[in-house]
Amino acid sequence: MIQYLTRFAVLLAVLLAAGCSIPTPSHQDSSRQVNVELVKAHQNKLNTLNSWSMSGRMALIQKELDERDSFYVNWQYQPTYQELRFSHPLKGQLAKLTVSNQQATLVDSNGAMRSALSAPALLADVLPVYIPFEHLHQWIVGQKTSQLKKLTYYNDGTLASASVIQNDEQWRIRWFYKLEAETKLPLPEQVHIESPTLKIKVQMNEWQTSN
Repeated sequence: MIQYLTRFAVLLAVLLAAGCSIPTPSHQDSSRQVNVELVKAHQNKLNTLNSWSMSGRMALIQKELDERDSFYVNWQYQPTYQELRFSHPLKGQLAKLTVSNQQATLVDSNGAMRSALSAPALLADVLPVYIPFEHLHQWIVGQKTSQLKKLTYYNDGTLASASVIQNDEQWRIRWFYKLEAETKLPLPEQVHIESPTLKIKVQMNEWQTSN
């Protein structure tokens, strides 16, 4: 993959910015059988989120090439606009990705810009690898989408795992929550999104939400 990234310096810098690995949380028991009302209550609360922001870390693992790359991310979401800033603790901001209903734009630390009609198209052109960005803002908060199958849940009604077909590939999603956390709206501590060729791990260090 690195040879392709020479076309666009920001992604090369991002993918070389290793050093913040994300350990998988301990196993958490889940089941297909759960109180339906708890599931509905949690999903209804998530549906009321008009905007949120998250700061944390993200890792991309390309299985066939055995490449593991990680970086820090600050993600701000609104229904018609998203902004993601990627950074490294020593190198500072590496890139900014903005996504609206009209287009997606990636700008590197030197001001070089590239745009496409959608974030998946832009990322596939730059990396090049398919990332299911069109649903990430929902999966990141633990929200169900209509395409999800084989869902399992935790006892409090939050999503534990699911599978989905995206870009003609079978993807598996797993959600992890802080067991000791007490909150009116549980949000994930980690989300893992995995296909036969790619694994995306996102760790949320801080959430901010508004209704």
